[in-house]
Amino acid sequence: MNKHYSDYFWKNGKPYGREMVGEGFAMSYKIIADPYYKRISIEKYNCGVFVKIIYDSYLFDFRKLKLEEQAVWQKRAVEETDEVMECHIRDQDDRLILIEKYRFQDQICRECATYSPHGLLLTVQKILYSQLGDSFNGVVLFDPEERMIMCKLYNTHKDPFSFAELLEEYRDMSDKPAFLIGVKEF
Repeated sequence: MNKHYSDYFWKNGKPYGREMVGEGFAMSYKIIADPYYKRISIEKYNCGVFVKIIYDSYLFDFRKLKLEEQAVWQKRAVEETDEVMECHIRDQDDRLILIEKYRFQDQICRECATYSPHGLLLTVQKILYSQLGDSFNGVVLFDPEERMIMCKLYNTHKDPFSFAELLEEYRDMSDKPAFLIGVKEF
């Protein structure tokens, strides 16, 4: 029997429940994994009634969000305007694995929504710039339920809207660092 939780958080690309609750709780999340953690999913429930699937590692596994995993992926722009850009991400077998849709504000990328090839929203990245009043330069990745998955802090060089050097990476969202408290979800 799978347990229901009042909330969940992300740590190293895996979801963890915060507080166990009864199946009929007003809003709950059920985290389901096989014994070897090859496939993980999160289901959302309202008073014991299924609402939706929030995450399924079968569609995209957040544990693969490491540079060495992404080294063989190929990205190609398929549509581009002043406000949006759409890219297709393909794996080493030339299989379409992700669709990214970037949103620009005054020619500066501020958000990237990532979809499965089926059109299901998987993640949203908020791109932050201290030059625009944000608390830091970096990227915060959210799941479709607006829970933070990971955060990367960057240094900029001459161009304040171009990230140059990765300073820190946070993959444990059990206790968000203080600088993330004011970051707005999508």
